[in-house]
Amino acid sequence: MANLFDSTNAPEGEPTEIVVGDFIQWKRTDIAKDYDPSLYTATFIARLTTGGASEIQITATNQTSYYLFASSSAASSAYVAGKYYWQLEIVRNLDSERIVIDRGNIDVIADLDVNQTDIRSHSQ
Repeated sequence: MANLFDSTNAPEGEPTEIVVGDFIQWKRTDIAKDYDPSLYTATFIARLTTGGASEIQITATNQTSYYLFASSSAASSAYVAGKYYWQLEIVRNLDSERIVIDRGNIDVIADLDVNQTDIRSHSQ
């Protein structure tokens, strides 16, 4: 297995799961072909499907040939476990015009290392 702390080994595409408190990173090379990272900004935004104020927002860094999305362990420790819908937004730096170019969903999983975590579902 490749060292996942190394940005050159970051997986391609959004993750399907995130563990609360984990360091997370991924890249998108496909969109860099149409949206030059030096001219555009990419932002990943996710919200709990149950609504509320829980939001994850990660702005990519420009890596010349791809966009790199990363969230520190400290930042992800504030994430609320649950199912999220996400969208990927591109903003043109010249005039701040925005478009949504991709959507999906992601599961944020409770960290089993936290003593107070109860992973049982409501019905259990």
